[in-house]
Amino acid sequence: MTQTRSRRAAVAALGLALVAAAPAPATTAVATAATRGGTSTCQAGGPVEVPVSFSATFAETVAQGANVPVSDAAVTIVVPAAAVDALRDSGGTSVDASAAVELSVAQQAGTQELTVTGLSTSEIPLPADGELRITLPGRVPPIAAGAGPVTVSLTSLAPKLVVRGETLHADLACTTDPAANGELARVAVTAPAAPPIPDVVVPEVAAAVAEAPLLTAKFLVDGTSHIAKMGSDLVLEQGTFDAGLFTGDVPNTIRIEGDLNLPKSSSYFVAFRFMPVTSDVELPQDGKATGTADISGGLFTPTIDMTIRVNLVVSNVKQDGVPIAVGPDCRTVSPLVIPMKGQTSLVPGSKSTMESTFDIPAFSGCGVSEDLDPLLTGLISGPGNRMTTTLTAQGVG
Repeated sequence: MTQTRSRRAAVAALGLALVAAAPAPATTAVATAATRGGTSTCQAGGPVEVPVSFSATFAETVAQGANVPVSDAAVTIVVPAAAVDALRDSGGTSVDASAAVELSVAQQAGTQELTVTGLSTSEIPLPADGELRITLPGRVPPIAAGAGPVTVSLTSLAPKLVVRGETLHADLACTTDPAANGELARVAVTAPAAPPIPDVVVPEVAAAVAEAPLLTAKFLVDGTSHIAKMGSDLVLEQGTFDAGLFTGDVPNTIRIEGDLNLPKSSSYFVAFRFMPVTSDVELPQDGKATGTADISGGLFTPTIDMTIRVNLVVSNVKQDGVPIAVGPDCRTVSPLVIPMKGQTSLVPGSKSTMESTFDIPAFSGCGVSEDLDPLLTGLISGPGNRMTTTLTAQGVG
């Protein structure tokens, strides 16, 4: 009986925390198509006015913490019939088309700039007559909804047309039209819904709920590591960090378990002050990142104390352009232990920067025809290395 009551209390406490913090899935509503366009001046046997527009479909309402549903993003370029004739007369047979589209997302927490991806195609045949209508499908990056409305605006629409022929390759030097810029959509944000607290607690359900995080906070990760022995910086390719936030052991704290994913990065160092060395560097995670966060100042502005463990794997090493055969298993004998402490923010689009100091252990498994462990260890391993990490919040779920 006592054990059942304890389980029921644990589930109730977790439910109350979820009421206060957990976001609900996006609330579906009527989707609205939005379009903004202007006129670009392109050179096709002389200046030609070319209509250009960007369009996308946005949900009218979304729950706080969810991503704004966006679909059918595309740029439409219409080359008039007279311009098509001029391009064909100059020897053109096809057109490559692309566009650069920038968006601005304004919320209570601030403004975020986004670049629409895709928007490119090649070798579109010129029609025998009439206009040439080109549609370039694209993708809008995730827009995490914070508190208050989300306003999406077009800030730049830059088309690019290149005509090709047997002996022809010419950029039509299309201009941008500032008149195309302006508000595209305004999305209402609703408060997150609270999940029900079960009346009757089944032990199996209680155990499953107890293992579930209150929230999962998602971040983009940018980092620069200063290697003390080399006196040089390694700029990491942008990665992701998904942090599960669990009920803490003491009041006003939460427990963190996180998954860090960093893509392979390229490094450039100068060894012995004269020898250029390049390599590929990977930092695979060794177990989950763990730690705690103080939420006494607010759930969405926690102060974290966390440790991340990653292995340092080196490959594709070249000295002054000449390959050095380190083999596929060149890595540190033990993980790098990187502490991360400081205040963070879970508000979408906000950035948090932390400084860390860590040791690089000795290397092992380096070398195919000779043992290169002493060389890598002597060049790189040692204390006093610094890591600057910037976390950009993407939302919670």
